[in-house]
Amino acid sequence: MVSLIVATLNRVDELERLLASLDAQTFRDFEVIIIDQNPDDRLLPLLLRHPSLLVRHLRSARGLSRARNVGLPVAKGDVIAFPDDDCWYPPDLLADIQAWFDANPDFGAIYTALRDADHQSVGPKWPKASCLATREALFAYGISPNAFMRRAVTDTIGLFNENLGVGSPTRFQAGEDMDYFTRPLDFGIRMLIEPGLTVHHPSFHSMDRLRRTTYEYAMGGAYVMRTCGYPFKFFAWCLTKSLGGSAVSLVRGDFGHARLYLVRAAAQLRGYILGPRDMKRDASARVA
Repeated sequence: MVSLIVATLNRVDELERLLASLDAQTFRDFEVIIIDQNPDDRLLPLLLRHPSLLVRHLRSARGLSRARNVGLPVAKGDVIAFPDDDCWYPPDLLADIQAWFDANPDFGAIYTALRDADHQSVGPKWPKASCLATREALFAYGISPNAFMRRAVTDTIGLFNENLGVGSPTRFQAGEDMDYFTRPLDFGIRMLIEPGLTVHHPSFHSMDRLRRTTYEYAMGGAYVMRTCGYPFKFFAWCLTKSLGGSAVSLVRGDFGHARLYLVRAAAQLRGYILGPRDMKRDASARVA
Protein backbone atom coordinates (compact mmCIF):
# COMPACT_ATOMS: atom_id res chain seq x y z
CA MET A 1 0.00 0.00 0.00
CA VAL A 2 1.00 3.63 -0.66
CA SER A 3 0.04 6.29 1.91
CA LEU A 4 -0.43 9.81 0.57
CA ILE A 5 -0.28 12.42 3.36
CA VAL A 6 -1.92 15.64 2.13
CA ALA A 7 -1.82 18.76 4.28
CA THR A 8 -4.41 21.28 3.11
CA LEU A 9 -5.48 24.81 3.98
CA ASN A 10 -7.67 27.26 2.03
CA ARG A 11 -7.74 25.16 -1.14
CA VAL A 12 -10.80 23.34 -2.44
CA ASP A 13 -10.64 23.44 -6.25
CA GLU A 14 -6.97 22.47 -6.19
CA LEU A 15 -7.63 19.58 -3.83
CA GLU A 16 -10.49 18.47 -6.08
CA ARG A 17 -8.01 18.25 -8.97
CA LEU A 18 -5.64 16.12 -6.89
CA LEU A 19 -8.40 13.76 -5.77
CA ALA A 20 -9.71 13.45 -9.32
CA SER A 21 -6.22 12.45 -10.46
CA LEU A 22 -6.07 9.86 -7.69
CA ASP A 23 -9.47 8.51 -8.71
CA ALA A 24 -7.94 7.93 -12.15
CA GLN A 25 -4.91 5.94 -10.93
CA THR A 26 -4.43 2.53 -12.52
CA PHE A 27 -2.84 1.32 -9.26
CA ARG A 28 -5.50 1.16 -6.54
CA ASP A 29 -3.73 0.00 -3.38
CA PHE A 30 -3.34 3.38 -1.71
CA GLU A 31 -4.85 5.53 1.01
CA VAL A 32 -5.25 9.30 1.12
CA ILE A 33 -4.70 10.88 4.52
CA ILE A 34 -6.15 14.39 4.40
CA ILE A 35 -4.83 16.62 7.19
CA ASP A 36 -7.38 19.42 7.23
CA GLN A 37 -6.23 22.74 8.69
CA ASN A 38 -9.33 24.70 7.67
CA PRO A 39 -11.42 26.22 10.48
CA ASP A 40 -14.67 24.85 9.00
CA ASP A 41 -16.14 21.88 7.10
CA ARG A 42 -15.60 23.18 3.58
CA LEU A 43 -13.94 19.92 2.51
CA LEU A 44 -16.75 17.56 3.46
CA PRO A 45 -18.78 17.91 0.22
CA LEU A 46 -15.60 17.43 -1.80
CA LEU A 47 -14.60 14.27 0.03
CA LEU A 48 -18.09 12.82 -0.45
CA ARG A 49 -17.66 13.17 -4.22
CA HIS A 50 -14.87 10.56 -4.20
CA PRO A 51 -16.38 7.45 -2.59
CA SER A 52 -14.02 5.11 -4.43
CA LEU A 53 -10.99 6.56 -2.63
CA LEU A 54 -9.85 5.29 0.74
CA VAL A 55 -9.75 8.67 2.49
CA ARG A 56 -8.92 9.32 6.12
CA HIS A 57 -9.93 12.83 7.14
CA LEU A 58 -7.91 14.18 10.08
CA ARG A 59 -7.41 17.65 11.48
CA SER A 60 -4.50 19.57 12.92
CA ALA A 61 -3.50 23.06 13.94
CA ARG A 62 -1.79 25.20 11.34
CA GLY A 63 1.65 24.25 10.08
CA LEU A 64 2.79 22.08 7.19
CA SER A 65 5.28 20.07 9.22
CA ARG A 66 2.77 19.68 12.06
CA ALA A 67 0.19 18.31 9.63
CA ARG A 68 2.58 15.75 8.20
CA ASN A 69 3.49 14.68 11.71
CA VAL A 70 -0.19 13.99 12.36
CA GLY A 71 -0.33 11.79 9.27
CA LEU A 72 2.89 9.82 9.61
CA PRO A 73 2.04 7.77 12.73
CA VAL A 74 -1.30 6.63 11.31
CA ALA A 75 -0.14 5.84 7.77
CA LYS A 76 -0.51 2.15 6.89
CA GLY A 77 1.43 2.05 3.63
CA ASP A 78 4.82 0.55 2.86
CA VAL A 79 5.50 3.66 0.75
CA ILE A 80 4.89 7.19 2.05
CA ALA A 81 4.40 10.33 -0.05
CA PHE A 82 3.59 13.96 0.73
CA PRO A 83 1.64 15.44 -2.21
CA ASP A 84 0.85 19.15 -2.04
CA ASP A 85 -2.84 19.95 -2.11
CA ASP A 86 -2.35 21.76 -5.45
CA CYS A 87 -0.37 19.05 -7.25
CA TRP A 88 -1.81 16.19 -9.29
CA TYR A 89 -0.65 12.80 -10.59
CA PRO A 90 -0.57 11.26 -14.08
CA PRO A 91 -2.78 8.12 -14.20
CA ASP A 92 0.07 5.59 -14.11
CA LEU A 93 2.27 7.33 -11.54
CA LEU A 94 1.50 5.19 -8.51
CA ALA A 95 1.78 2.02 -10.60
CA ASP A 96 5.20 3.17 -11.81
CA ILE A 97 6.28 4.12 -8.28
CA GLN A 98 5.25 0.74 -6.84
CA ALA A 99 6.96 -1.11 -9.71
CA TRP A 100 10.14 0.90 -9.11
CA PHE A 101 10.25 0.04 -5.41
CA ASP A 102 9.61 -3.62 -6.20
CA ALA A 103 12.49 -3.62 -8.69
CA ASN A 104 14.91 -1.64 -6.48
CA PRO A 105 14.91 -3.15 -2.98
CA ASP A 106 18.26 -1.54 -2.15
CA PHE A 107 16.89 2.00 -2.51
CA GLY A 108 14.90 3.78 0.18
CA ALA A 109 13.36 6.68 -1.74
CA ILE A 110 12.74 8.11 -5.19
CA TYR A 111 12.23 11.73 -6.26
CA THR A 112 10.38 12.44 -9.50
CA ALA A 113 10.45 15.57 -11.63
CA LEU A 114 7.86 18.32 -11.21
CA ARG A 115 6.12 19.53 -14.39
CA ASP A 116 3.15 21.79 -15.06
CA ALA A 117 0.02 21.02 -17.08
CA ASP A 118 1.95 21.66 -20.31
CA HIS A 119 4.66 19.23 -19.18
CA GLN A 120 7.14 22.07 -18.77
CA SER A 121 9.62 21.81 -15.89
CA VAL A 122 8.63 23.44 -12.61
CA GLY A 123 11.28 24.60 -10.17
CA PRO A 124 14.90 23.64 -10.89
CA LYS A 125 16.31 22.44 -14.20
CA TRP A 126 15.91 18.68 -13.82
CA PRO A 127 18.74 16.31 -14.75
CA LYS A 128 18.42 14.54 -18.11
CA ALA A 129 18.97 11.11 -16.59
CA SER A 130 18.41 9.44 -13.23
CA CYS A 131 21.09 10.06 -10.61
CA LEU A 132 21.80 9.35 -6.97
CA ALA A 133 20.26 11.74 -4.46
CA THR A 134 23.34 13.35 -2.94
CA ARG A 135 23.14 16.13 -0.37
CA GLU A 136 23.84 18.72 -3.06
CA ALA A 137 21.28 17.24 -5.46
CA LEU A 138 18.60 17.17 -2.78
CA PHE A 139 19.02 20.91 -2.23
CA ALA A 140 17.56 21.39 -5.71
CA TYR A 141 15.43 18.31 -6.27
CA GLY A 142 14.26 17.17 -2.83
CA ILE A 143 10.84 18.84 -2.88
CA SER A 144 8.01 17.37 -0.83
CA PRO A 145 5.40 16.64 -3.55
CA ASN A 146 7.85 14.66 -5.68
CA ALA A 147 9.17 12.43 -2.85
CA PHE A 148 8.22 8.78 -2.32
CA MET A 149 9.87 6.99 0.62
CA ARG A 150 9.75 3.51 2.05
CA ARG A 151 7.96 3.31 5.37
CA ALA A 152 11.10 1.77 6.86
CA VAL A 153 12.94 5.00 5.98
CA THR A 154 10.37 7.34 7.55
CA ASP A 155 10.33 5.14 10.65
CA THR A 156 14.12 5.48 10.82
CA ILE A 157 14.36 9.24 10.38
CA GLY A 158 11.33 10.19 12.47
CA LEU A 159 9.05 13.21 12.21
CA PHE A 160 9.35 16.58 10.49
CA ASN A 161 10.82 19.51 12.37
CA GLU A 162 7.76 21.57 13.31
CA ASN A 163 9.87 24.71 13.68
CA LEU A 164 10.51 24.66 9.93
CA GLY A 165 8.18 25.10 6.98
CA VAL A 166 5.06 27.03 6.03
CA GLY A 167 2.95 27.86 9.06
CA SER A 168 5.68 27.11 11.59
CA PRO A 169 5.99 29.35 14.67
CA THR A 170 9.33 30.70 13.41
CA ARG A 171 10.45 32.88 10.51
CA PHE A 172 11.98 29.81 8.87
CA GLN A 173 9.08 29.12 6.51
CA ALA A 174 11.01 26.67 4.33
CA GLY A 175 13.69 24.04 4.64
CA GLU A 176 11.60 21.33 6.30
CA ASP A 177 11.82 19.16 3.20
CA MET A 178 15.60 19.55 2.89
CA ASP A 179 15.98 18.78 6.59
CA TYR A 180 13.81 15.67 6.25
CA PHE A 181 15.07 14.31 2.94
CA THR A 182 18.78 14.63 3.77
CA ARG A 183 18.42 12.66 7.02
CA PRO A 184 18.43 9.24 5.27
CA LEU A 185 21.94 10.00 4.00
CA ASP A 186 23.16 9.97 7.59
CA PHE A 187 22.00 6.34 7.81
CA GLY A 188 23.61 5.30 4.52
CA ILE A 189 20.24 4.99 2.76
CA ARG A 190 20.42 5.19 -1.02
CA MET A 191 17.90 7.35 -2.87
CA LEU A 192 17.35 8.13 -6.55
CA ILE A 193 16.29 11.18 -8.53
CA GLU A 194 14.27 10.00 -11.54
CA PRO A 195 13.28 12.73 -14.04
CA GLY A 196 11.54 10.12 -16.19
CA LEU A 197 8.62 10.15 -13.73
CA THR A 198 6.43 13.20 -13.20
CA VAL A 199 4.29 14.84 -10.54
CA HIS A 200 2.35 17.80 -11.89
CA HIS A 201 2.45 21.10 -10.02
CA PRO A 202 1.74 24.79 -10.81
CA SER A 203 4.73 27.02 -11.41
CA PHE A 204 6.67 28.27 -8.40
CA HIS A 205 7.86 31.39 -10.20
CA SER A 206 5.01 33.87 -10.49
CA MET A 207 6.11 37.34 -9.41
CA ASP A 208 3.31 37.56 -6.86
CA ARG A 209 4.41 34.34 -5.20
CA LEU A 210 8.08 35.32 -5.28
CA ARG A 211 7.35 38.68 -3.64
CA ARG A 212 5.43 36.95 -0.85
CA THR A 213 7.79 34.10 -0.14
CA THR A 214 11.37 34.84 -1.23
CA TYR A 215 12.75 36.26 2.02
CA GLU A 216 11.42 33.75 4.54
CA TYR A 217 11.86 30.78 2.20
CA ALA A 218 15.47 31.70 1.45
CA MET A 219 16.21 32.27 5.12
CA GLY A 220 14.84 28.84 6.03
CA GLY A 221 16.74 27.14 3.24
CA ALA A 222 20.04 28.74 4.22
CA TYR A 223 19.53 27.90 7.89
CA VAL A 224 18.94 24.24 7.09
CA MET A 225 21.92 24.30 4.73
CA ARG A 226 24.08 25.07 7.72
CA THR A 227 22.48 22.61 10.14
CA CYS A 228 22.26 19.70 7.68
CA GLY A 229 25.96 19.42 6.99
CA TYR A 230 26.34 21.32 3.74
CA PRO A 231 29.90 22.64 3.30
CA PHE A 232 30.41 26.39 3.49
CA LYS A 233 31.55 26.46 -0.13
CA PHE A 234 28.11 25.22 -1.17
CA PHE A 235 26.46 28.07 0.73
CA ALA A 236 28.91 30.50 -0.85
CA TRP A 237 28.02 29.16 -4.29
CA CYS A 238 24.29 29.65 -3.61
CA LEU A 239 24.91 33.18 -2.34
CA THR A 240 27.02 33.97 -5.40
CA LYS A 241 24.20 32.76 -7.65
CA SER A 242 21.79 35.15 -5.94
CA LEU A 243 24.14 38.11 -6.27
CA GLY A 244 24.99 37.17 -9.84
CA GLY A 245 21.32 36.85 -10.70
CA SER A 246 20.74 40.35 -9.38
CA ALA A 247 23.59 41.75 -11.47
CA VAL A 248 22.39 40.02 -14.66
CA SER A 249 18.83 41.23 -14.08
CA LEU A 250 20.05 44.80 -13.62
CA VAL A 251 21.94 44.65 -16.91
CA ARG A 252 18.77 43.44 -18.61
CA GLY A 253 16.75 46.24 -17.03
CA ASP A 254 14.65 43.75 -15.05
CA PHE A 255 14.57 45.66 -11.78
CA GLY A 256 11.88 43.49 -10.22
CA HIS A 257 13.92 40.31 -10.43
CA ALA A 258 17.11 42.20 -9.53
CA ARG A 259 15.51 43.25 -6.26
CA LEU A 260 14.21 39.74 -5.55
CA TYR A 261 17.68 38.25 -6.03
CA LEU A 262 19.09 40.79 -3.56
CA VAL A 263 16.32 39.97 -1.09
CA ARG A 264 17.19 36.30 -1.45
CA ALA A 265 20.89 36.99 -0.85
CA ALA A 266 20.12 39.02 2.30
CA ALA A 267 17.86 36.25 3.60
CA GLN A 268 20.47 33.60 2.88
CA LEU A 269 23.08 35.52 4.86
CA ARG A 270 20.72 36.03 7.79
CA GLY A 271 19.54 32.42 7.87
CA TYR A 272 23.02 30.94 7.59
CA ILE A 273 24.85 33.27 9.95
CA LEU A 274 22.26 34.45 12.47
CA GLY A 275 19.97 31.43 12.70
CA PRO A 276 19.94 29.58 16.04
CA ARG A 277 22.52 26.86 16.50
CA ASP A 278 19.78 24.26 16.61
CA MET A 279 16.04 23.99 16.83
CA LYS A 280 14.44 20.93 18.37
CA ARG A 281 12.49 18.80 15.96
CA ASP A 282 9.45 18.46 18.18
CA ALA A 283 6.66 20.93 18.71
CA SER A 284 7.82 21.95 22.19
CA ALA A 285 10.60 24.21 20.90
CA ARG A 286 9.29 27.60 19.82
CA VAL A 287 11.77 30.06 18.39
CA ALA A 288 10.62 33.63 17.70
